[in-house]
Amino acid sequence: MESFWRDLLYGARAFRKNPGFALVAALTLGLGIGANTAIFSVVEVVLIRPLPFAEQDRLMVLWKRDLTANQELVELSIPEFNDWRAQTQTFESLAAMPTSVYGYGYVLGDGGEPLQIESARVSADFFDVLGARPALGRGFTPEDDRPGAARVVVISGRLWRERFNADPSIVGRAVTLNGTGFEVVGVMPSEFEFPRGADIWSSLSGNIGGGALQNRNAVFLQAVGRLKPGATREQAEAELNTIVGRVAAAHPETEAAGHRVVMTPLVEYVFGSARLALWMLLAATGLLLAVACANVANLLLARATARRREMAVRAALGAGRLRIARQLFAESLLLASAGGALGVALAYWLIDLLVAFAPADIPRMEGVGVSGVVLAFSLGVTLLTAFAFGLVPAVTASKVNLADALGEGGKGSSGGRKGNRLRAALVVAEVAVTCVLLVGAGLVLRSFVKLQQVDAGFDTEKVLTFQLRLHGSRYPDRKAVREFYRQLVERLEAQPGVLAAGAVLIRPLEGSIGWDVPYAAEGQTPEEAKRNRVPNFEVVTPHYFRSVGLPVKAGREFTEADDEEAPKVAVISEAMARAAFPEGTNPVGRRLRLFDPSDSDTALHTVVGVVGDARYRDVRDARWDVYVPYRQFDFPVRYVTVRTASDPAVFADVVRREVAALDPAQAVAALKTTSQLFSENVARPRFNTLLLALLSLLAALLAAVGIYGVMSYAVRQRTREIGIRLALGAQPRDVLRMVVRQGMALALLGILSGLLAAAASTRLLSGLLYDVSAFDPLTFCSTALMLACVALVASYLPARRATKVDPTDALRYE
Repeated sequence: MESFWRDLLYGARAFRKNPGFALVAALTLGLGIGANTAIFSVVEVVLIRPLPFAEQDRLMVLWKRDLTANQELVELSIPEFNDWRAQTQTFESLAAMPTSVYGYGYVLGDGGEPLQIESARVSADFFDVLGARPALGRGFTPEDDRPGAARVVVISGRLWRERFNADPSIVGRAVTLNGTGFEVVGVMPSEFEFPRGADIWSSLSGNIGGGALQNRNAVFLQAVGRLKPGATREQAEAELNTIVGRVAAAHPETEAAGHRVVMTPLVEYVFGSARLALWMLLAATGLLLAVACANVANLLLARATARRREMAVRAALGAGRLRIARQLFAESLLLASAGGALGVALAYWLIDLLVAFAPADIPRMEGVGVSGVVLAFSLGVTLLTAFAFGLVPAVTASKVNLADALGEGGKGSSGGRKGNRLRAALVVAEVAVTCVLLVGAGLVLRSFVKLQQVDAGFDTEKVLTFQLRLHGSRYPDRKAVREFYRQLVERLEAQPGVLAAGAVLIRPLEGSIGWDVPYAAEGQTPEEAKRNRVPNFEVVTPHYFRSVGLPVKAGREFTEADDEEAPKVAVISEAMARAAFPEGTNPVGRRLRLFDPSDSDTALHTVVGVVGDARYRDVRDARWDVYVPYRQFDFPVRYVTVRTASDPAVFADVVRREVAALDPAQAVAALKTTSQLFSENVARPRFNTLLLALLSLLAALLAAVGIYGVMSYAVRQRTREIGIRLALGAQPRDVLRMVVRQGMALALLGILSGLLAAAASTRLLSGLLYDVSAFDPLTFCSTALMLACVALVASYLPARRATKVDPTDALRYE
C-alpha cells in the first residue's frame, strides 16, 4: 500500500505539470459519470426500490377483455368479483378496486376552502391483500364493507400533511365529504399511492347503491390479487378463465361467454411504459460513458507513447512489467476519482433538472435524490471506468523493448503500429456507439415531432377547462344538477371576452379515463355489432362544440330542446360516420343503438350531427366519438369548458367567482387550459426526447474530439514523413487528402458498424415511437450523414495544419 501510495503521489505531480491533459480527461469522465449517476438515481427510486407492498412479485391486477368484440378492457361487477374470490384456488386473496379514481371523488368541506379530492372505493381486504399497513389507525374491517355500515374512510399521507397539518389526532375525527360526515379510521404512509391519484379510500359496499351490489351488468371494478406461494401466473390465468366461463354459462344475460382474463403484475400496472423509457435512458448514459472512456483511453495511449523513454529507464533500473503497469493504472485511478467527484457534483444539478422536467405521471419522482445507494453506484462506476480506460493503456505501455526505446535517442518514435491500431480501434468503437445513440435519439425526435403535429381536433390555445362535482342537499336529483350547469354556462357566456361555454362528461386529453360504449347501427345484427370498434362516449351541453372549437361538419349541434321528453339523439365524429354507415350515405337521420347493441328494447338514437374527430384519451389515440345531450342521460357532466378571445388563464378568477355565486360550497378543481392538457399529454415523450438528444449530442461531441485527437497525434507522429513528402514535391492538397482520407476511413467504418448495431437494437424503442418505424430510413441516413460531416471537420483541422509543415523544420524534427 505504501508503494501504491507513492505511485498516486507521483501521478498527481505528473498531472500537475500537465494540467490541461488532466482537466480534459477528468471533465470527459465527469460528464459520463454524472449522467449515469443522475439517471440511476431516478431508476433506483422509481423502478428498483420496492413498492410499499409486501412480496410485490406475487401481486397481480386483473380485468377482462372481450374476444368477440373490440373491447380490450371489460370491467367486473360486484357479483362477478365475489364469484372469483369464492372460487379461486391459486390466489391467496382477492380485493376489488375501481378501474379509475375518476367519478368516485368527494368535496372536502371541513371549514376551510372546499377541496375536491379523488377517492378509491375498495373492498374491505384491499390493504391486507397488498400487504400495506396504515401509518396511523387501521384499515377497513368486514363490518365496514356492508350496506348501511357506519361511514369510514382512510386518508392518504399527502392529504394528511397538506390539509390536516399532519395532526396525529386525525384518527377518530369526523370529516365532511359531500356534505356527509365520515370518520377517519386510518392514515396511509406517504409512499402509498395506489390507485394513483387517490387521496382517500372508502369501503365499496358501504358507499355503493344497493342495486349495484346485485346487478351483474353494473361493471366498474378491477381486482388485485396475491398469488399463493408457488402458484404461477399461467396457472392463475387458466383457472380464472375457467371461472369466467363457468360464471358466464350460469348467467347468460351478461353475454360474457367471449370474455377472457387479463392479468398483469402490479409493478407493470403501476409503472407502465415508464419502465422501458427509464431503462433505455440508463442504457443510453452507459453508452455515453463508454464513449468518454474510449476518449480518455486514447489520450492515455498517446501519453504513454510519449513516455516510452521514461518507461524504458524504469525497466532498465529494475522495474518489472507489473510494476510499470501498476504506476500507469494508479494514474488512471486518479483521473477516474477526479471524474467521479466531478460527476457526483454534476449529478446533483442534473437530478434537479430531471425532477423539474419529468412528466407528472412517473411515480415517486419527488423522492429522487443522491442517496447512499446512488453514491455506492457512482463509486462502482468510477472504479469500473478506471479499469475500462486505464487497463489497456497500462498493459500496452508496460511492454518495453529496452534496445528500441533507449536507441531512439532524440529521434522520436511512432509508438509502434500496434499502438496506432489500438487507437484507431477505439475511435471506430466510439463512433459506432455514438451512431447508435444518434439513431435512437433521431427516431424518438421524429416521433415527438409527429406527435406535436397531430391535429387534436379542438382548440389548443384559448380554452379554459375545470372540474366540478356537485353535492349537497341542493341537488336532490338530476334535474337540479342540470339546472346548475345550465345557469353556470349562461353566466359564463355573458362575461366579456368569453366566446362560448359548455360542459362535458370527460374533457379532451384527460388521460386514460373514459367511457367506452358499444353500438350497433340500425339494421346490424348482434353478431355484426360485436365487430364494431368501440367508440368513446361523451355527454355534453349545448354550445360545447363551440366552446372547444370542434367544428360541426354536418347537421346540427344539441339544443336545450333535446331534453327528456324529446326523441333520443346523438352526434358522432367524422371517423365514426365513415365507418358506421355505407360510403356515400348521409349519416344525419340514421339511427344507432348504444350501450347494449344486442337488446332490441334499447332505445335508438337518431344522428342529428357530425363533428370533427377529437382526441379524448391521448394525443396518439384516434378513437371514434359519440355524443349525447346532457338532458337525455342520467350521468351528469363533470367538466366545464370556456372558450375565450384572449389568454384563457386570466379568466380563472372569473370562473371561481361565477361558481361561488351559484353555490359557494362547490370546489373548482383541475383548472387548466387545453394547451396545458396537450403539453402534459406529450410530457413523457418530450422528456425522453430531450434526454436522448442531449446524451447523443454529447456523445457526438466526444466522438469528434476523439477523431480530432487521433488525427492530430498522427500528424505529429508523421511530421518528418510529411516534411519529406513536401520536400520531394508533394502538393499541400495531396497531404490534406491523405490525412482526411485516414480520418474518414476510421469514421466510416465506425458509422457502418453503428448503423448495423442500431438496426439490431432500435426495435426495443418501438413502444416509445409514434407513427415512425424503428427502421426509419430517413433517420438512419441523416444520422450517417451528420456523423460523416462531424468526422470530416474533425479530420480536416489537423489535416490543414499538416499542409503548413515547413520541410526544413520537419527534417530537423527531434
